[in-house]
Order: sequence, then structure tokens, then C-alpha cells
Amino acid sequence: MRSNWVKFSLLIVWIAFQGCATTDIPIMRKDPLPLKAVHIEAIFEENEGLEIREEDCKELRDFYRGGVQRKAKAERRLKEKAYPEAMRLFHGSNVFFETILKYIPEDSAKYNLFEDTHILFFPNLLLADNYLKMSKICHAQGNRWQANRHLKKAQTYIEKSLRSEQTEWGFTLQSEIQFLVAAEKK
Repeated sequence: MRSNWVKFSLLIVWIAFQGCATTDIPIMRKDPLPLKAVHIEAIFEENEGLEIREEDCKELRDFYRGGVQRKAKAERRLKEKAYPEAMRLFHGSNVFFETILKYIPEDSAKYNLFEDTHILFFPNLLLADNYLKMSKICHAQGNRWQANRHLKKAQTYIEKSLRSEQTEWGFTLQSEIQFLVAAEKK
């Protein structure tokens, strides 16, 4: 009698473990989030304000905001063709984003910042964009080895971004990255 009880208990534990061991597969949208919903200007606008320095960061949202702010500055320097300064700022932005990804590895179009406040949260997508632009700078400066290295990192981050949140911006970046990777192989 006791043997049946033990077997029954083990069966219940095994069934419960099987139920816990399976993961819910997120339902992927048929259509990616449009550019009008998720775009760089919206992310920049959400994170404007007092400049965040790395030593002042206390929470992950501070790191995200600091990374976005550095990226915005890097974009301006890139337009001015101030490549060394843009590279430094893109690298600084990447340090902030990589810190976040240690704790929150997925992108989200409606990240709950607090209470009913949601933000566009795309550290993987922003990293992919940063590395793509760093690759273009290195290529323009004749450093193909470094350009290829940055391009491979961009490819890794865009894949992570699209796994968690599909966006038109992400698919556009992925196409551009794939085109540049294919061109380098020729």
C-alpha cells in the first residue's frame, strides 16, 4: 500500500515537473511593428533630459537612458563626419546597453517602466544599429577587419532583437546587415 502511495506521489511530482519544464512559446505577430510605432526619434524623445553618466546610474532604466543619450550624440557626430568622436560615443552607448542585457535580455515595445508608464525598450536593436554604424565608419576609414568584427556583432544583436520583438526597423537593419555581410564575402 505504501509502495503505491510513493509511486503515485512520484507520478504527481513528475507531471508537475513536466508542466513547469515546458516554456510558453511567445505568440509571434503576423505583421511586425510598423516604423511609425517604433523608430529612433521616438526612443530619443523618451530619453531626453538631464544627461546620465555611468557613475550616476542606480537602476537599469538609468543605464538604458544613458545608452540612448550617448547614441543620440553619436548620431549627431556621425552626420558631422566626426568619426573618432562618433566611435567613442557609440562604444559608450554599447557599454550601457550591454550592462542592461545582463539582466533584461529581451526587447519590448511596451516595457513597463513603472505603474502605467510604458517605454520603447530596445537594447538589442539599438546595439545592432550602433555596431552597424561603427562598421560603416571603420569601413570608410579603411579598417576592413574591424568593420567585419562590428558587422558580426550587429548581426548577433539584430537576431536577438527580432526573436523578442519583431519590428519593421529591425527587419530593415537585418536586410542591410545581411547585404553588407554578403558583399564582404565576395
